[in-house]
Amino acid sequence: MKKTFLLAAIVSVVGLSSCKKEMTCTCTSTQTDPTGLVTTGEPSVTTYKKINKSKAKDQCLSAKLEETSTSGSSTSSYKYENKCELK
Repeated sequence: MKKTFLLAAIVSVVGLSSCKKEMTCTCTSTQTDPTGLVTTGEPSVTTYKKINKSKAKDQCLSAKLEETSTSGSSTSSYKYENKCELK
């Protein structure tokens, strides 16, 4: 009887840990100008439904971006970042 209960408990835990859930990815973008002034945009939220955590994490983190650009022949550069977090 104890072995049956233990086996049922293990199967339940394994089944629940791999189930597909609703996950939320929140991304925040920032821009830093040549003077060091940082501008932060409004967070962007994407909801993934019926997806497991590893796939949601892959999709969420694929939206991450870090880029630096220079304008013309000047030495001034802008830094753009888009940081994402899965909740």
